[in-house]
Amino acid sequence: MSWAHFTLANFEKLTADKLIWVWTSNSLIVAIGGMLGNVILCSMAGYAFAKKEFPGKQVLFWAIVSIMMTSTQVIMVPLFMQMRDMGLLNSYWALLLPILVSPFAVFLTKQFMQTIPGELISAAKIDGCSEWRIFWSVILPVSMPVLAIVAIFGFITQWNDFLWPLLATESRNMRTLQVGLASMQLQNVDYGLVLAGATWTMAPVVILFVAFQRFFVKGITIGAVKG
Repeated sequence: MSWAHFTLANFEKLTADKLIWVWTSNSLIVAIGGMLGNVILCSMAGYAFAKKEFPGKQVLFWAIVSIMMTSTQVIMVPLFMQMRDMGLLNSYWALLLPILVSPFAVFLTKQFMQTIPGELISAAKIDGCSEWRIFWSVILPVSMPVLAIVAIFGFITQWNDFLWPLLATESRNMRTLQVGLASMQLQNVDYGLVLAGATWTMAPVVILFVAFQRFFVKGITIGAVKG
């Protein structure tokens, strides 16, 4: 193909539609919100399972692990009904609440934090640190590799999600990018526009992977740490 025929006309046509920016903003809000929820809440849960003792700890942990083996589609209908009864459908709350905690992220952080020497926590307690100070000033800085993995996986998973945003949103202004682009294809099958939209959707994921690819390699072995 000659470079003389290279054109950005499809991208210009795509970005000229104001809805593409609304959908992109919605996807960023959901992906970043889900990512932050996973990093903060799952790290807390992982720390509790790794370093604390409480009644029913093992039963609760294996219950969380069992959720990892449950298909997401199985809980879609009850989750939809719950959000409907709470009056949260077609809102950011409906998109964010189900994704703030990931069982896989809890498992990863727990496995990693088990390898943190208990002497660090003991030394912090001797220095007079509270539990919150130990968590924020000792545990989190040491756990940055696994938190980076949780953040990356959380962002990519929520950015690419299609089924739940499709069910949870009704108005065009609340759609995420994946759902919005799919609706554009139904209205007008312009293959140049479809491919431009696919590239637009893929760009943040590619950038994220290139910038943090070394963390992807670490993530392969984190879950294999003996618990």
